Amino acid sequence: MKQVIGLDVSKGKSTVTIYDSYRQCKYEGEINHTRRNFEQLHKRIVDITSLDDQAPDIVFEATGVYSKPIEAFLKDYGYAYYPLEAN
Repeated sequence: MKQVIGLDVSKGKSTVTIYDSYRQCKYEGEINHTRRNFEQLHKRIVDITSLDDQAPDIVFEATGVYSKPIEAFLKDYGYAYYPLEAN
């Protein structure tokens, strides 16, 4: 099974949670929507991909304007992602 990165998006920042293939939380933290923090997230994704020989699933709440920086970052690096519509 793949690891999963979930992003709870808000204005200018996101809470990041990483679950291993057993659905146990490995990491929870916050990132600001800055180039520096996106580069740190990219490094985590690369590390997970190297360890598992597959990229993690990336899921986030599509919150319109607030989620645009996350979506742009993921598109720029060619990551597959799953935006979930907010209710």
